[in-house]
Amino acid sequence: MTDSEDLYRVVFAGNLTGDYTPEQTRLRFGKVFRLSPKKVERIFNGKEITLKSNMTEDKAMDFAVKLAEIGCETYIELVPSDEAQRDPNFVERRKTIRRIRFRRGPRPGAIVPDRRVLASRRHADLDQLEKYGDFPGNTVRPD
Repeated sequence: MTDSEDLYRVVFAGNLTGDYTPEQTRLRFGKVFRLSPKKVERIFNGKEITLKSNMTEDKAMDFAVKLAEIGCETYIELVPSDEAQRDPNFVERRKTIRRIRFRRGPRPGAIVPDRRVLASRRHADLDQLEKYGDFPGNTVRPD
């Protein structure tokens, strides 16, 4: 997607097409989008809710048609391209970047040193080192 394409959002205001009863529409909406009845009721509260945003026109139309088949009346609007067109009452509440809190590292006992890097104390390796000098696979560090 290039920067020159316009982006759209699909908005639902709680209006129904009338093809189904309100209970059937809520049930169908919950099944299609795999939502709990509590979340479906929150969406069908009568206020305008942006269901999906930053979509191309084709994808937005496909999504709106899918919602119309369920029984929901939606409309598509153009997403403002710059900050000047934003709602003047908008207040940014996030001041910092979210951090993962209370995340612990691994338990100290779970960290095991790599034995391949440690100097070997096997008598066989020490004997071979004395007898033949350094050899391939030697884990004993010659002093």
